[in-house]
Amino acid sequence: MNWEPLANFLENSWLHTRMVETFWLFPLCETLHFLGLIVLFGALSVIDFRVLGVAKFVNMKASMAFIPVALIGFAVNFITGIAFLAADGFRYFPNFAFQWKMALIAMAGINALWFWFGEHKELVQLADGQDAPFRAKVIALLSLVIWVLVIIAGRMIPYAET
Repeated sequence: MNWEPLANFLENSWLHTRMVETFWLFPLCETLHFLGLIVLFGALSVIDFRVLGVAKFVNMKASMAFIPVALIGFAVNFITGIAFLAADGFRYFPNFAFQWKMALIAMAGINALWFWFGEHKELVQLADGQDAPFRAKVIALLSLVIWVLVIIAGRMIPYAET
């Protein structure tokens, strides 16, 4: 996939100008990206650990109330991620750790859709302490593994220069 046109587009955007000319904006986005990740992964942990049966003491319907929280965390990371790409797309796009991170996020999105359309309605009907179906547990385990790998790939970006 040729990423150079997108990198050129972002480099010629108003966002690129703001990100490189406003000395505090990149560090602010880094902080918000980290906080968004904390919110996202924390919310997913509540959901996934309940579905896996590790936290059976948590009401299933209450755990599902963390889905919008996870979406807010993801939205913060999406917005700040776009800002990072606008700041230096020619550094990020060819970076193999970044490419792995994006592929893993796509996998996480597919997994989330599988959860939402395949298991969510059944899970919210479970009684307190009741076990989730095996397929829901598979989705929850995949979610945790994929997001841990996303975090690792993200941390590798500065060290995986092309």
